[in-house]
Amino acid sequence: MHLKKTKLAGIISLLLCSNAIAVTISAPSISIPTDGRFGPFVSAMDTSSAATATTSTAIYTNTYGQPFTFDIAAPWTYNEYCQYNDDVCKLLWEGKEGGDGKDGLYAWRSNILNTYNANYIPETEYEILGFDSNVITVAESTKVTAINSTGEKIGNITNNTDFTRRGFYEDKSLQAVDFTSDGTNNGGFSSVYDFTKVSLPGYDKTLIVGQSSVNWPNANGSSGRFNACFNAGPDYNDRNDYDDLYYCPGFNLQASYWVSDDTDNVKTFSSTWINGLSGHEDDATYIANAYAINTSGFAVGFSTQNIYSNDSGGRARATIFKPTVAAGALSYAMSEITQPKTDAGSDYNDVIRDTVAIDITDNIYNTTTKVFDPATVSTNASQGFIVVGNRTFEAVQNRSRVTEFYTYDVASGTVRYPFKANPIKGATSQVSKINNDGLIVGWRDARGETSPREDGSARFQSAFIYDYKTQKTAYLDDLYCGSLGTNEEVRYRFANAISISDNNSGSYTIVANGFDYKNVENYKNRVGSTPVVLTMTLTADEIKDLSTVSQCPIKADEDYERSGAGMGWFILLPTMMLLFRRFKR
Repeated sequence: MHLKKTKLAGIISLLLCSNAIAVTISAPSISIPTDGRFGPFVSAMDTSSAATATTSTAIYTNTYGQPFTFDIAAPWTYNEYCQYNDDVCKLLWEGKEGGDGKDGLYAWRSNILNTYNANYIPETEYEILGFDSNVITVAESTKVTAINSTGEKIGNITNNTDFTRRGFYEDKSLQAVDFTSDGTNNGGFSSVYDFTKVSLPGYDKTLIVGQSSVNWPNANGSSGRFNACFNAGPDYNDRNDYDDLYYCPGFNLQASYWVSDDTDNVKTFSSTWINGLSGHEDDATYIANAYAINTSGFAVGFSTQNIYSNDSGGRARATIFKPTVAAGALSYAMSEITQPKTDAGSDYNDVIRDTVAIDITDNIYNTTTKVFDPATVSTNASQGFIVVGNRTFEAVQNRSRVTEFYTYDVASGTVRYPFKANPIKGATSQVSKINNDGLIVGWRDARGETSPREDGSARFQSAFIYDYKTQKTAYLDDLYCGSLGTNEEVRYRFANAISISDNNSGSYTIVANGFDYKNVENYKNRVGSTPVVLTMTLTADEIKDLSTVSQCPIKADEDYERSGAGMGWFILLPTMMLLFRRFKR
C-alpha cells in the first residue's frame, strides 16, 4: 500500500556537521499524506551501524486523530480516564467543533468497534523509505514495526473479514495460538514488534517477538470481551471511559515468538502471567508482550498483574524473559522488573498504574570503564544489558498524572529515573529506544511546560537524547537551534524521537516526529506548522558535549511560568490540536 505522491517532501534531513547543521530537503521527494490524514509518524528505522549512510525509515499516517502512541494490543497506551479540563476532554472525544469528527477519539473508537462486522475503515497507510513497500496486499491497515539493513521487515495488519490483527514477517503471516478446537477464535490475534538473529551456543536463529492470543479473557471463558471491543455499537456519550476500551483487545494475550524459518508455529515465553496467574482470575483481561529482543536472546516487555477485581483491574508490569538452551532447544523464564513499581513506596499499587520495558541493548555496560562492550556468547543472566522502559502514575504528582522513563541494569539491578522531578515534581518523560552505545531517545515536557495536567491542559512535548554513560542530556531542538548559522532561520521542532542508530564511523542518526513552521515567527507562536518526519545526525564528539542550555527563540513575553488549571479551553485548543498532527496543504 503506497501513499499518494506529491511534490513536497515529507522527510527533512537535519545533518549535524562539526560546526553547523545543514538543512536540506530529501531528494528525490518522497510520499507524504493526502489532505485530511493524520501524520506522518515514524514506526520503524534501520538501526544498524550502516543506517547513517542511507537511513531506511518506515512512516505511516492515520485515518483518525488518535495519539500515535495508541496500540490496541497494549492497554497501557490508552486505558486511562481523561485527566484534563472537561472542555479539553470533550474536545479529545468529539473533535474540533464544526469539523468532520475524525480528529476525535469517538470516531477512532467507533471504527474499532466495526472491525469484525465488515464495516472497518482502513486505519493506517505506510511507506518504507529506501525499500519496496509492498508487503501483504490483502491488508486493510498496515504498520511496519521493525526493519533491518537488508530490507527485511515485520509489522501488523488488520482487515475486516478474517482477523482483527495479524503480525507478519516479510510475506509470511504469523499465526496466533489456535486455542479453540472448533475454529471459533475469530481469527485469533497476533502482534510483532522486533526481530533479530539470536546467536547462542547450540542455537543460531532469527526470532520475531511480540504477542499472541491464547484464550478468551474472564472467568467465563467466552468471546464477550471480544465483541465488546471489536463488534458492538458505540455510545457517543460514553467518553469518560473512552467507551469501555478496557475490554480490548478482546483476548488474553501472551508474550510470544516465532522463528523466521518456522513462522507457522508460535511459541509463548510463558504459560502464565505475573504471580503465576492463569488468565481466568477475576474480571481482568490478561495481556503480555515482548517489545524487544537482543542478540543474546534476552527479551523485554510487560505482563499483566491483577490488581483490582473488576473489568479494568489489570495492570502492566515490566518483564524480562531470560533464555536457556538445552539440546538445541530454546526456552524462557519470565521475571518482573519490580523496581519501577516498588520504588514508589509500600503503597505502590495505588501510586503506579503501569510499568513496561521497551528496549534492551545487545552490548553490556562496564561500570568500571563506563563503556559498552560486546556481550559474551552465552545465556549468562548476570551480564550488564541495559533495559529502558516507562512507568505511568495512578496517583497525582503535583496536580498531574504523568509518565516517567527509567533505565535498568540487568546485572546489578540498578534503576535510574533520569528526569524524575526535573524540572518539577510531576514532570513527564517517555522513552522509545536505546542503542548499543547507551544513547537513549524519547520525548519529555518541553521547556517551560510545567502547568498542571489534572483538570488542566496537555503539555507540549519535545524530543530528547540521553547518554547513559555520562548521564548528560539535551533537547534535540536545542542542538538544532544552537547549530544554525547567523542567517539561518529556525523553522523545525523535534517533538518525539522514535529511534537512534548504532555507531557508524563515529556518528549516529536519530529519527523523530516533528513540525515544520516555515519561519521563526510561526515557530515562536506555534502556528502554521506542517507535520514532518525529521532526522538528525550527531557525531560522537558532539554527544560528549551535550548541553542543557536553551538555544531556541521564544516569544518576547514568554517567561515559562504558566498556570494550566484556570485557562479557558479556547487557549488550550491549539495545544490539543498539535497532538493530532493533521496534514493540510
